[in-house]
Amino acid sequence: MGLALLLVAGACSEDLPPQSLVDKFRVLGVRADLPEAAPGETVRVDALLADPLGEGRAVSYLWAACLLGPAANPDDCMDPEAGGILGLGFTPEFSFVAPALPEGDPSAQVLVILLACAGGTFVLPTVDGGDPSGFPECEGGDGATVYKRVTVRETDTPNHNPMFLDVAVDGTPFGLEPVELPACAEGECGERTVTAAVAPDAVETFIEIAFGEPVEREEGVYVSWFATAGSFERIRSGVDNLEVGWTPPAGPATVDLWFVLHDGRGGTDWRGARLVLVED
Repeated sequence: MGLALLLVAGACSEDLPPQSLVDKFRVLGVRADLPEAAPGETVRVDALLADPLGEGRAVSYLWAACLLGPAANPDDCMDPEAGGILGLGFTPEFSFVAPALPEGDPSAQVLVILLACAGGTFVLPTVDGGDPSGFPECEGGDGATVYKRVTVRETDTPNHNPMFLDVAVDGTPFGLEPVELPACAEGECGERTVTAAVAPDAVETFIEIAFGEPVEREEGVYVSWFATAGSFERIRSGVDNLEVGWTPPAGPATVDLWFVLHDGRGGTDWRGARLVLVED
């Protein structure tokens, strides 16, 4: 029975689109200008949204930041009675002030939640028609919810966001203007090469306590690849091999791409680009 269930699950997963394919409204990343902040510092947060079928429709935002207690319960971020809410926001960018550290704790975690609603409105769900309960829901549109943690501590070596230097396709850098490439016919689409370059200091070292002893670690920096069409040979690449094959769709098309850089400790950067596949 166990093997049968595994085979069914495997068959279902093959039917799902790859994570790199953006064919609906999604939040692809959340970035804090200070992924690690000292108490009293202002942290500014923004998000990378993709809405390939929205045709420019309006997006509503609901941000919440809360100080996670020992239970680390995300529901506390929407519960005023929990007492951990640090701020709420309703615009594309959000900011909050890093709180004082709980007495006796060397660090704290702030949980940032973004609820985004494209083409609809937020409504509060109710329990059996009674009082509102839980997170607001997106009604009449497409919704997405994402979480991000920001560490608060006193340190002389806080974590910084890694940074892209460049992203290119077949050696042509992406810029503000779309990059044009020749379209291909069905069954004849060859693989293109997308490469990324990151700043020399993108990979930072840090101290982690392991079994009571300080150990120096190195960040695991990687890029996640996204596109509205075509297919990447893999959904992410480590910093030691920031090159990936991308096979375009057949025929003329306009393809949006996004590249999201992570350092594994809350640091994030991103780039967006557009490819126009034109017939000769």
